[in-house]
Amino acid sequence: MKVLSILPTFKDETAHNYRINIGFINKLSTLCDYNGIKAYNNNFLVYTAKELYDEYKPDAILLLAHSDMLNGYLKGIPCLKVMIAVDYYKIVERNKFYWYKNNQFDLVIQRHVYDVELFNKHIGGPCIWVPYAANEEEFYPTEWKLPKIGFTGTTSDAKYPQRGKALKLLESEDLINDGGKIVGMKYAPFLRSHRGMLTSTRLGNSGKRTPFAKAFEIIASGSVLLSPPMDYEIIPKDCYVEYKDDCSDVVEKAKWIINNKEESEIISNNGYEEFKKNHTDTIRIKELYDSIERALEGKELIKKWGI
Repeated sequence: MKVLSILPTFKDETAHNYRINIGFINKLSTLCDYNGIKAYNNNFLVYTAKELYDEYKPDAILLLAHSDMLNGYLKGIPCLKVMIAVDYYKIVERNKFYWYKNNQFDLVIQRHVYDVELFNKHIGGPCIWVPYAANEEEFYPTEWKLPKIGFTGTTSDAKYPQRGKALKLLESEDLINDGGKIVGMKYAPFLRSHRGMLTSTRLGNSGKRTPFAKAFEIIASGSVLLSPPMDYEIIPKDCYVEYKDDCSDVVEKAKWIINNKEESEIISNNGYEEFKKNHTDTIRIKELYDSIERALEGKELIKKWGI
């Protein structure tokens, strides 16, 4: 199988989004004849889809971002057209459902499930959830842990109200080490240097409660994942410490993690073993590859994670 992905020209390879999106997709090179081509930026197209199709003759072309420059980009291209929907929330909040129809996708791969019913209503067509994962070469445990809850990321009130509320409550009790937005070489060491790490499961105030990429990176780092409930048991209950959606018990749960080292280590060990078994990039890229291959062959998609 020959696969071509359409990449932006301006991505910073040290950035978080590069790692979980472009860096991940580039791992298809271990499984098939793969090319990732830098074909556009915010201002102009370097190559049209027809130019790239004529040169590479791929069996499948992948888009990885909801850029306005790629509106209708794949229309009329005679191969399997696949969307890797990492930032689908942007389509919902900006009411840009037309973008999907204009590209005539044959398959949509959702990474973070936002709203399945809304997706099917506006877009329809074959869709499958291939969740986030983590790179087992970059994320791994270390024995030493700071007896604090760590946090790194953004806390936009509109997009991440849940984690913003939890963060304020933990700050009021001096339980959190807020690193802000960390990228590059410092990111993975920050995750593995804390006994627990805070994350959330909601985008905005609606949609499904599913883990972000950071949740998998935390369990891969051997730290205790401190997370709200998940609508799908992709990470088993014994692999993380759960706090309520309204954050009313997040302080209590954080104190338990910090003050109960041995019990916390059992949970973090469970999480790490679950990561190695089901959620490494090596495992997940094979799931994605199999989905594309089955769509190309006209076979029924295998919905391993329920969607």
